[in-house]
Amino acid sequence: MKIAHIVCRFPPYSGGMGVVTYEQVKRLAETGHQMTVFTLNQKEKLEPDNFKIKYIKTLRFGNAGICPSFLWRLRNFDIIQLHYPFYGAQEFIWLAKKFKLLKSSKLIIWYHMDATARNLFHKILQLSSWSIQKHLLKLTDKICSASLDYVKNSKIKEIFKKYNEKFVEIPFGSNQHPEEVEQSQVDELKNKLHIKSEKIILFVGGLDSAHYFKGVPILIDAMKKIPKLRDKLGVRDHPNIKLVIVGDGNLRNDYERQVAGSNLQNQVVFTGRIKFDELKNYYALCDITVLPATTSAEAFGLVLIEAKTYGKPVIGSDLPGVRDVVGQSGLIVKPGDSNDLAEKIEKILTDKSLYNNFSQSAIQEVKEKYNWDKHIKKLLEIYNTI
Repeated sequence: MKIAHIVCRFPPYSGGMGVVTYEQVKRLAETGHQMTVFTLNQKEKLEPDNFKIKYIKTLRFGNAGICPSFLWRLRNFDIIQLHYPFYGAQEFIWLAKKFKLLKSSKLIIWYHMDATARNLFHKILQLSSWSIQKHLLKLTDKICSASLDYVKNSKIKEIFKKYNEKFVEIPFGSNQHPEEVEQSQVDELKNKLHIKSEKIILFVGGLDSAHYFKGVPILIDAMKKIPKLRDKLGVRDHPNIKLVIVGDGNLRNDYERQVAGSNLQNQVVFTGRIKFDELKNYYALCDITVLPATTSAEAFGLVLIEAKTYGKPVIGSDLPGVRDVVGQSGLIVKPGDSNDLAEKIEKILTDKSLYNNFSQSAIQEVKEKYNWDKHIKKLLEIYNTI
């Protein structure tokens, strides 16, 4: 089949939607399908061997861009998969579908998250998006999501109730391989980060405005509160801790100022952006991976799955989708509550039995549920069915 995937951003740009699209397209191409990705033009480009990427040059604001070319560029594909939200693209795909410009094409929407407006351009586009959203979803052959827990609590929950048969849950997988970790590289990373006997809390995510909802300020504030919490509880022989923040973006300077203002320079390390093949060493090194997201813009949490692959307990916010991923492998925290986060971090680090139980559950859950091979198999079944 000839299959098109449409997404606003794509690797090497750091972002969950792009990473998921890359994994799907790469693996589908390996099964023999002709895969093409349509995405907004960007400075850093990939040159894949087994699929095509079409970079769209257009007027754009952040992760949005006006893409009228979708009225004619998608005509010759058997399957069109739109990774939602994509302001400025979904509107023209709706028009193409409504006026039957895509007669022979089947349309799938992968509903990643609710659309949120971060600037004036987004707000203007959101007005049109709200008016056509339900019509676009009605015209869609299938609507996929990594978590129906998220969908049932999202802006399209009424559409889910009405068109329940269209929705399919397909959890994402982990592309991490613990067996590839070399202890010498982990030891080298420890020296680089000046880590001795500290317990390591890991955060992995974009530090740009598009990922404002990741909750980094909450995590830094929790680090500040842990010593006071220990004094209050009378904890003795508590482990020293260090927070390692992997990622980069225009908000990094703000976060670094927050660290300095809290006198946490010796306890918080910013690594900047790292290469993908280096990430395994950070997961191997850490004791806990934390995703303290503050809004429903965080719909899943791939980094939690990746950490669980290494048997690491996780902490995630009590948000639809995210809490699903935490499962039996960690603790859930109140969104935006640094006191609760500090307490949960301390609880996992000081209760060895709890830690070991979470660690064992993490590996088992990844094996049974969060598997890319199973993901692609189910996605192909949907393609063939429609």
